[in-house]
Amino acid sequence: MIEHEGIIEHIDGNHIKVRILQQSACSACHAKKYCTAADSSEKTVNVIDYSGRFKVNDRVTIEGKTSLGYKAVLWAYGIPLILVVTMVILSTCVWHLTEIQGALLAIFSLAPYYVLLYFLRNKMTKIFTFTIKKSDSTNLSLL
Repeated sequence: MIEHEGIIEHIDGNHIKVRILQQSACSACHAKKYCTAADSSEKTVNVIDYSGRFKVNDRVTIEGKTSLGYKAVLWAYGIPLILVVTMVILSTCVWHLTEIQGALLAIFSLAPYYVLLYFLRNKMTKIFTFTIKKSDSTNLSLL
């Protein structure tokens, strides 16, 4: 289970914006130099909740399934890597382009992929959902 503690910044009907701090475990992580999540300490997460029991400045915990993290890595890193490698192989071996042409084609092939992701963003928000609950912790001193 992925859990982050945060504070509710804004509520608009059933849509709740929660400000979270990056976990301190990032400082001990060997991949922190390469991880985009370690770049900034605060993030805003949108959560849908129909209970109506939350208010602005409440301390909460947002939760997501671990499988969400794996799906996010697949969409953000796995599929683009497979796309680039496939395009390099096709362009150099099958279409007999030069290596530079193949590399450029592979890089430019990412543009339609990211445009497709942009158009699927509403569908992605339905896949990548978090639940919210009142926080048991009172140690949010950095927020």
